[in-house]
Amino acid sequence: MTVNPVDPQQWLERCRAGDPAAVEWLVCTHQAAVYRLALSILDDRAEADEAAQEAFLAALRRLGTFRGEAAFTTWLYAITVNTCRSRWRKGRTWQRLRGALQAARWGALPDPLPEAAAAQRETAGAVWRAVQALGEKHRLPVILRYYHDLPTAEIAQILGISLGTVHSRLATARDRLRLALRDEPALLVEADSR
Repeated sequence: MTVNPVDPQQWLERCRAGDPAAVEWLVCTHQAAVYRLALSILDDRAEADEAAQEAFLAALRRLGTFRGEAAFTTWLYAITVNTCRSRWRKGRTWQRLRGALQAARWGALPDPLPEAAAAQRETAGAVWRAVQALGEKHRLPVILRYYHDLPTAEIAQILGISLGTVHSRLATARDRLRLALRDEPALLVEADSR
């Protein structure tokens, strides 16, 4: 059977048939995105690596249930989010949740002034601590929307909630974050430097 290298549906069919090359293709194609998502939720490299592996194993076991109603990546992200939720419930990572997104999101930008870089890291840390303090139902939409730039329709599919609920949870989360950050000194320093 010849497979078109750009037709993911053919690769998925081969994965369902147990073709090791197709499974390798699936993992290689989506590994970075799944790991990044797990890392942004769990904030621990080792935990994220294990969660990504669990998510792929779960996806491969459930590949027969993928009906194509949503994009494959949306389906895979939903499995990844649920895997991470399960790890949270087991209490393995919640106490260590912070820093990785901060480094990836804000720390990667070069800043010639050390004071400005320190203020930027402090601000990012304050924002991330506020996100961390949100309950799961508000934290996950924030992470998916603002750290992974996913559209709200895809977030609704990933979390299994309506589009209106996503918008409502994001609005509530923004209000709670604004309130939590209003007296944050790091944000005042950054505002003064503009």
